[in-house]
Amino acid sequence: MNILLDTNFILTCARQKIDFVNLAEQMISEKIEWIVPQDVLNELKKIRDKRETNLKDRMAAEVSLEILEKLKPKVIELKGNNPNIDQKIIDYISGRDMVLATLDKSLKSKIDNKVLTVRGKKSLEIV
Repeated sequence: MNILLDTNFILTCARQKIDFVNLAEQMISEKIEWIVPQDVLNELKKIRDKRETNLKDRMAAEVSLEILEKLKPKVIELKGNNPNIDQKIIDYISGRDMVLATLDKSLKSKIDNKVLTVRGKKSLEIV
């Protein structure tokens, strides 16, 4: 199963200390290929490095990048010149057999794909 990771999903899991990799592997019987857009990595680095960002968010971004470094997901380039990363994700994921890991309600409403999301404080759900 291919799962594309969105920025807010990774950040939320880092903030709430949710081991999304282990939880997903427990609930999904098939092998998971984690996918992260280069835009998401760039966004996390920007949050981590921006001094105006509050310390909690910078720390969450740092932890997120560490998680991704250990996870070694497939890094993809999203096509298009649209500066809106969400729209680039929608364009990429549409028509593909892929799950989107996100908490973004707006993004969820614009795709037909299944969504991996956080439920409660410590669990995941595919909807």
